[in-house]
Amino acid sequence: MKSEKMLSDLKFNSFLDFNLLFEQWEKLSDKENPSTCLYQDYLTRMKDYPDLSKFPIEREDVLKDKNKLGFSLILSSLFPLSGQEENKILGLSKPFDYNPIYCTPAFKKEFLTPEGEVKIPYNLNEERIFFHKMLHVYALILDQLYGIKINEIYPLVFKVPSSEGFTRHYQIQINSQFVKVVPKIPLPEIKRKSEFCSSNKPNHYDVEKWMELLPLEMFEFHGFILMEAQDLTVAQSVATLNEAVLNQEQVTAESFMEIVEDSVKSLLGKPGIKVGLAVLQTINGRIVMTESRLAYSYLIKQLCGEGCEKSYQAVLELLSTVEKPIFLNDLDVAREKLPLGVKLNEMGVREIILYPLRHNGDLVGVLEVCSFQEQTFDPLMLVTLDYLAPSLSLALNRQAEVLDQKIKSIIRKNFTAIHPVVEWKFDEIALDYVLEEEEGGSPEIKPIVFNDVYPLYAAVDVKNSSVERNSAIQDDFQIQLALAKKVLRKAKEVHFLPLMDRLIDQIEEFEKRINFMLVSDEEVKITDFFHYDLEPAFNYLKNNFEDLEVDVNTYFKALDAKLGVVSTNRNSFEKSLSKINQVIGNYLEKEEAKVQQMFPHYFEKFKTDGIEYNIYIGQSLVKDQKYDPLYLKNLRLWQLQTLIETVHLVAHQKNELEYPLDVTQMILAHSTPISISFRLDERKFDVEGAYNIRYEIIKKRIDKALVKDSRERLNQLGKIAIVYSQEKEAREYLDFIKYLQNKNLLTKEVEELELEEMQGVYGMKAIRVTVKERTHENQEIFSKLIAERKEG
Repeated sequence: MKSEKMLSDLKFNSFLDFNLLFEQWEKLSDKENPSTCLYQDYLTRMKDYPDLSKFPIEREDVLKDKNKLGFSLILSSLFPLSGQEENKILGLSKPFDYNPIYCTPAFKKEFLTPEGEVKIPYNLNEERIFFHKMLHVYALILDQLYGIKINEIYPLVFKVPSSEGFTRHYQIQINSQFVKVVPKIPLPEIKRKSEFCSSNKPNHYDVEKWMELLPLEMFEFHGFILMEAQDLTVAQSVATLNEAVLNQEQVTAESFMEIVEDSVKSLLGKPGIKVGLAVLQTINGRIVMTESRLAYSYLIKQLCGEGCEKSYQAVLELLSTVEKPIFLNDLDVAREKLPLGVKLNEMGVREIILYPLRHNGDLVGVLEVCSFQEQTFDPLMLVTLDYLAPSLSLALNRQAEVLDQKIKSIIRKNFTAIHPVVEWKFDEIALDYVLEEEEGGSPEIKPIVFNDVYPLYAAVDVKNSSVERNSAIQDDFQIQLALAKKVLRKAKEVHFLPLMDRLIDQIEEFEKRINFMLVSDEEVKITDFFHYDLEPAFNYLKNNFEDLEVDVNTYFKALDAKLGVVSTNRNSFEKSLSKINQVIGNYLEKEEAKVQQMFPHYFEKFKTDGIEYNIYIGQSLVKDQKYDPLYLKNLRLWQLQTLIETVHLVAHQKNELEYPLDVTQMILAHSTPISISFRLDERKFDVEGAYNIRYEIIKKRIDKALVKDSRERLNQLGKIAIVYSQEKEAREYLDFIKYLQNKNLLTKEVEELELEEMQGVYGMKAIRVTVKERTHENQEIFSKLIAERKEG
């Protein structure tokens, strides 16, 4: 907001007045009702302090000796502290005057200068505080004088560097219920709410316009405001760390470590500690530890410093025992048991917290927290660090992924297997490269291209896999929400815990929303709710109420140990999907090995939510054999036969699947030869030329193909769809179909269909046939056509 008026020169007609409070006491008091006798007692006792009922009250009047006790009565009605003055952060001031007349010692310590004025936190500026203050002022004016309510005003978060050396975060709530707005002159008539709220943007407030329409000079503000600060250090520390993790690529390692250290110190409330972060990764059972990965470690780096060869194994032994967070506070005993005890003594460390950081169950690092004084830590701090662990684990997993990518890059660069059919071509190119290099030239890798090859493509897709996966996740969420609600309801019945109602309301809201639709954003919100709201609450219930321990343990036992959520249906879906892929994949590999003996061809299989594969066959792919068109004809028949068999295989496995899934089958017929080239950048074959690219586009589109003039999907259960664009392709497959019908493998019905246009694809047609249920028909996969060889 850009305004000429700021906090320093803003003039309020603000008057301290307690009469609104006294009026509330009057409303609440009832001499015949014992529960309200306190208010009657307040009123009676306040008669001894008439100065506090006059208007206006000068600021210093409330602190005069004769009024001090009366002011204390007022404070006791507003702030029932019961000896918590040192901890509660509370203040009272004239309306919208943030310099308090009264405040608790904690408020004074955190927010006031030695002169008693409010300090501006370093994460805010005067302009932002001014804008926030004007929102509160005009919200009160509009509400009391015009009956217009604006959206909820979010409290400001103050970032306060503590004297102990770490950062605390506070949210200050402004309570203006005891403020009365008194107009000094007749108010301008406002006929429409839009005159105040002209913006269509949510949470947008046109304060400058309000100040022009209703200048503050028109009003007096009688009463007082209450200020209460809530410590948000835990939530904000986690949020700050999460933000750093999300922007890890833009944050230097040093800055990230500073955020980690400040977060740990703020959470634990311990400034004089040392925080370290060791990046670890286990590959083939070997813990990877290098100097760069221990750059921001304190403990492990020191232990594995000089003479690392001798202490390396001892460090590994230490880490191998750290399955769960551990707290070592008796290092005299530890020195006798640990080979590194002497080193710990030299470092001056008196207490240690080692918190292993895991991602999907794999160790990715260790958070080290060290103290040089005794009795600094306590076991409950291990629970506090749980708030930071997921973010730190994610951050270190990213570094682990970088190492994994480097390893895979080396493998791809040096060890990637080349398909045996085309290996000869790569050998020739590599030989030419080496020979030219030996002659002193500057060789380049020549293009690897195979011209005039015939493509075959088929796909076995799990039907509605995305829908089924979401449904499985949705069912798991419903189970976990129901389990959680059961625990919360019992906790609410046997103990006075108001927070339980709030958590139950959140659960019921989630239940409604996921019953309607589960989207990825909602899935993240529910998962975060489980981890950051329910888990801490349930751990508290278990640790503090013995009668709830069994119920909470039952809830946690229902969760997946790695994911931390119920995953019964999700695991069943993934196992069933994996089972289908395994059965189909193994079958295709076995049968493809057989047909490879007929004539060498290039074969590549992809595992998605199902199995799809590409086959290329042609003279350019082989060196010492002669290609014949009959081989292509045989491959097409084999392709159709194997898809029939996959229908039976999946049907046979269906009763063994934990989650019911079905598959559809499809073939793309393409009779025109294409060219394929090996792309060095992606280490894979791809089509060459604009016309041939159309073939790839068709492959990507047809799995969603619809029958023309209908909303019917081409792919259907128990059927095989053959997509084509030229009539000669249809004639060949119709001939195969007739043969397989005679073999009693397909039903007599043959559907010849036109397809709806797809993006970049038009004029496509399809044949669709139904696979017969298996009874006692001939189960031989390959027909005698494969053995027959015809010339021409």
